[in-house]
Amino acid sequence: MYTLAISLLILFTQTNALVRGIDTVADANADVPTLKLPWGTYEGYPFEDDDNIYLFSNVRFGAKPELFSAPEFPPWTDPSVQPPSDGRSCIQIDPSQLDKPPGGENPINDPADSYPETSEDCLFLDLYVPKSVIDNNTPAPVVVWIYGGAFAFGSKNQLGPLYTGQSILSASKYQTIFVAGNYRLGAYGWLAGNYMQTAGQTNAGLYDQALLFEWVQLYIGQVNGDKDQVSAFGESAGASSILHHVIREGGTVDPFFDRFAVQSPAFEWAWDNSPNGKLDKVYKNFSDLAGCGQSFDIDCLRSSKNLPEANQELFNSVRQTGLFPVGPAVDDVWIKTIPTLSFANDEFWKGISSAIISHTLNEPASFTPKGITTETAFNDFLAIFLPGAKLESQRERIAQQYNCTQLFDGDYTLCIATVIRDASFTCNTRDLYSAYPSKSYMMRYGYPIPEYAYHASDLIPLFANSFDEAVDLLSKSLGELANLYARPLIKTNLAAAYQTYFASFAAFGDPNGLSLPLVADKQPPKWPAADGSGDELANVLTVQIPSGQEGFVLASDDQNGKERCRFWTTLAKEIIEAQGLNQDDGASYGEL
Repeated sequence: MYTLAISLLILFTQTNALVRGIDTVADANADVPTLKLPWGTYEGYPFEDDDNIYLFSNVRFGAKPELFSAPEFPPWTDPSVQPPSDGRSCIQIDPSQLDKPPGGENPINDPADSYPETSEDCLFLDLYVPKSVIDNNTPAPVVVWIYGGAFAFGSKNQLGPLYTGQSILSASKYQTIFVAGNYRLGAYGWLAGNYMQTAGQTNAGLYDQALLFEWVQLYIGQVNGDKDQVSAFGESAGASSILHHVIREGGTVDPFFDRFAVQSPAFEWAWDNSPNGKLDKVYKNFSDLAGCGQSFDIDCLRSSKNLPEANQELFNSVRQTGLFPVGPAVDDVWIKTIPTLSFANDEFWKGISSAIISHTLNEPASFTPKGITTETAFNDFLAIFLPGAKLESQRERIAQQYNCTQLFDGDYTLCIATVIRDASFTCNTRDLYSAYPSKSYMMRYGYPIPEYAYHASDLIPLFANSFDEAVDLLSKSLGELANLYARPLIKTNLAAAYQTYFASFAAFGDPNGLSLPLVADKQPPKWPAADGSGDELANVLTVQIPSGQEGFVLASDDQNGKERCRFWTTLAKEIIEAQGLNQDDGASYGEL
């Protein structure tokens, strides 16, 4: 029930599966910039798609991590120049082989060969630096991109032209630097529970990301990056990772970024870290699949030769589309409680100067199980979402709050889709807004029309660089309509204006710092910080298909209203109390 809609992710990866690399025809003797790290020297070469940019490809930022352990910087010293290499990705699932994959029951086509080089040794980054930043010796703001993928798949190399950051750099007039790095996925990065808290490292994927941000602090200055102007950008699992960075250890740890832009922060609550609780059961299930039996034996897991297959099968064991076995989980260290309670209790990092917070208008379309057409099926889903007799009253509260018969005219599919949307998508955006109300620029993405504004579809205007790319990226989800919808996206400059808002934010912490191109011959509006004085947020930038309007309008948002989301915060408090968890921490949970 969280992260990237697989349909869009797979169409992206198949359309542009080739990794964009360095300019291999460059003169080997040319004077190129270098990045000198204790463990190796890396050379930057002209990026093949834009000769205004140097690419430092496959830069190691972490040693090969011990399985299920925290990451570390490489401990060795090596001053030699590292040879160019193909892109590396972390071991991950193949969603096309799942009966009920994260993001939808029917992924479009197979992501064959999307990530040909996967390894446990995967903590590498790609660094894109404008030549002008190198030549002018002027400190430049930095964007660090955290990719999505249901915490199960994804890569810095993903999506061909998209994750290069070329669009952001060019839209910023080559005033920013772009970094994309890997983090561990599936069971490799997200096994949790009471046993893992003592035997291994819970939330290891978050620690990988934290090492990436620390690397930026230590070494970005070598390419004239400004370590004091770092923006964290991310979508879906990447966006919700950023959310978890600002609540780290109750908001007491500097995340090493001072602003963020999140698109569709999505995750499923995972709180039961009691002995033999739900998270421990996931561990034992994975252990059994890996050939170690239903036992707590981390050494057996680390020596197992079946981990990739067990990781794949762990996701195949999920009983409902939209529910996932692993992801960020309460561990009493990084994640103290269900995140909405951290925000309600004022336990988040206060050093954020500004934020862009966005969601699409049809987030749950690819995450809603098929066949929920009756009250019984609706209740069965809730029993998987909130299992156990202790949470029966909370399941009843959800059924009463959403009242499928009266509020949805008996349309249980639409009813459960709204539950999923609120619990795992849009109320996360409300929590982030509430944490930084005077500094947040809010967006609703409804292109081309709300019905087709699927989860992850807003990656297209952010990263696509041409009309042909936009058509390719849309073609497998919208078929013959792709050309119709892509043409106004590119030809009317809607994508260019969209990129300019984000590039301006990356450069200045304000989406209004750069001159916006006309959209459909009209000037896009200035994007103000959102107004939270009413139940619905106002002054929310809404992206829509140009039809006599400029493609961007300021409107209110009815999907993350204050009272709608207060229900979920209150429910989270009840869940923690019902399970007898964290009852001795003295938390007041603020004003609910």
